[in-house]
Amino acid sequence: MSLATLDQTAYQSARDSSFQDLLVYAAKKSGRSVLQVLRDYRQLAKSETRINLVEYVRFGLYDIARHDQAERARFLSNDLHWPIVNVVNNRGWYSAAEDKALASTLLGAAGVPIPETVAVLDPSQRLYHGMGERISDANQLRAFLLARPGQQFFGKIVDGMVSFGAFRIEHADAEMIHCAGQEPMSYDDFAEQTLAKNAYVLQPVLHNHAALQPYASALATVRMVNLLTNDGLRVPMAAIKLPQGDNIADAFWRPGNLACGIDVPTGRIRTVARRGIEVEFLEDHPDRPGLMGMELPFWKELLEINERAARSFAPVRYQSTDIAITADGPVVVEINAGGGFDLPQYSNGRGMLTSEVRAFFESCGVKFRPKKSLLPF
Repeated sequence: MSLATLDQTAYQSARDSSFQDLLVYAAKKSGRSVLQVLRDYRQLAKSETRINLVEYVRFGLYDIARHDQAERARFLSNDLHWPIVNVVNNRGWYSAAEDKALASTLLGAAGVPIPETVAVLDPSQRLYHGMGERISDANQLRAFLLARPGQQFFGKIVDGMVSFGAFRIEHADAEMIHCAGQEPMSYDDFAEQTLAKNAYVLQPVLHNHAALQPYASALATVRMVNLLTNDGLRVPMAAIKLPQGDNIADAFWRPGNLACGIDVPTGRIRTVARRGIEVEFLEDHPDRPGLMGMELPFWKELLEINERAARSFAPVRYQSTDIAITADGPVVVEINAGGGFDLPQYSNGRGMLTSEVRAFFESCGVKFRPKKSLLPF
């Protein structure tokens, strides 16, 4: 089983709970009967925002004292992500954004700071231009790593999403590769089990700005939700994803990771969220105070770089960027053709279907209708 498949299995496990367990949890927490909770949930599930039961619990929508009806109506199900995005965006641009080699080429040409790619691991016939060395087999990988003693590298699938299959090479010797969180393995086993048939970009490990290092165990990134309107770029929501413990990637589905809502104009952290059966909002970082209220460094520069990146992919009218903040400034790690509705809402504790976002989607042709409609739009 490849590393990407193992990650996908863990993702499904972290996402799903049984229908019965979710109802019992919501009933116990709310002090209502299971039948009352079920009736309330079904009303939201049939509404135009189509909330599913996992989201109903994880957003805390069962707690009618926490959110009034107007607030609950702004939470948008992630099940609607692709149906909405496929109406809003020029789908011909999806590969340009999701393929890391293509995206890097376009962003680099636009003068956007991006991670250096030193090699591509791919046994296929595809050519990669300006992406460092081409590595096609285990022997070439061994030679590459032995020629760079002491260097650490981060690998991610060329067309991958949500960090499935990501790895961090901490060191290598003549016989073995040592990756964070994995047992040492031979080069042949690494090529067969970890890489499998996926193509990977290999990049030097980036490090967080000193202000963020106490709060993240690996590279954190800021998720900017971008709307390309006729009047310019709008960023209705933003969050920073903070890896914790042994996690090598910042995806919020990885157990223990934190996600913090950001006040977009100022770059100030306004919430600290941790995922469970229900999102838990903390007063501060669980181990070291000072995260809540922090103004992120290089925020003005980050806004400028985000706009340059977003406008370089303007046909993707609803998109998101993941931007690291290093000692040298912001670096655009990825651009996404869309971006799940779940993370911005989980991290900020509020729904993203504001009047501004609704107007944008509707201007692009989206028609929100209750679930009883035969067609989604």
